Amino acid sequence: GAQRPLFMALHKYFQQFGGAYKLSFAPVPQATFYVLSDPDVVKSVLKDNPLCFDKGMLAEILEPILGKGLIPADLETWKARRPVIQPGFHARWLERMMLTFNDCAAELEKELAVAAKEGRGVDMEGAYNSVSLDIIGKAVFNYEFGSVSRESPVIKAAYACLKEAEHRSTFIIPYWKIPLFGQGAFSLIPRQRKFARHLQVLNDKLEEMIQLARTFRVEEDLEALEKRDYTSIKDPSLLRFLVDLRGGDCDDKQLRDDLMTLLVAGHETTGSLLTWTTFELAQNQEEMRKVQAEMDRVLNGRRPTLEDIKSLHYTRLVLAEGLRLYP
Repeated sequence: GAQRPLFMALHKYFQQFGGAYKLSFAPVPQATFYVLSDPDVVKSVLKDNPLCFDKGMLAEILEPILGKGLIPADLETWKARRPVIQPGFHARWLERMMLTFNDCAAELEKELAVAAKEGRGVDMEGAYNSVSLDIIGKAVFNYEFGSVSRESPVIKAAYACLKEAEHRSTFIIPYWKIPLFGQGAFSLIPRQRKFARHLQVLNDKLEEMIQLARTFRVEEDLEALEKRDYTSIKDPSLLRFLVDLRGGDCDDKQLRDDLMTLLVAGHETTGSLLTWTTFELAQNQEEMRKVQAEMDRVLNGRRPTLEDIKSLHYTRLVLAEGLRLYP
């Protein structure tokens, strides 16, 4: 049968052993992981004692895909890049992005309405992942993935690279590092040749978008960028912000790593949260009715604004509970 996703096994162990447990694929340090989901333990590692831990094997596994993006980056790179990327998520940009969020959600609504009319079941995990990817495409790169209604080669490549990272995390011997045998487009292993092709598709597309953004660069300082009228410019993407930011200079490789991290890490995490929360709401009709009532009261049938999101208090609590139950 089909191989079960790794997170299904991890969730089973979470239910059995709780929010912190050791997982060993072999009796060697390289194949031993600590799986943490208890919020206090995660806070202790990430916030209170970050210098006591390193990213270990995970950083090595993700390096071919994410390079020195924020997730696998070493401390010095992280310190340099996070203050550059974070200001991109400022209030004016978020207000403009609400238009993008609403447009992408409307496409998904259309697809769901057709399925409902036909009495057809829908894979909601796939649907949520697709709409999340579409939003990231427009918000981060100003690129139209259109994955709710079709599968493009870029989307296929992104999923394939994620699956390869999962595969590598369960292997003790990193055979993919061996030249010719396990590495690159001419690897003797079909799986690795396929991975190299998918990674090239992603790299080519990111390179194309970076060069396009650099061609139309308008350099400004942070204060000016935060005051831009994002509703009137053709490309309001985060990539545009990073390219235009004075003092935020980096080479194309680092910019590619930053963007790849947002693409890979941003869509499946959001999709999983929405999937599990929907799963729970479907089994708890009273909670579902409370969420619907809040939506009706706050939105009254119109598209939400950034201010509306702040008023959806119960919905926010429901999403937080989804994270707590399925970390």
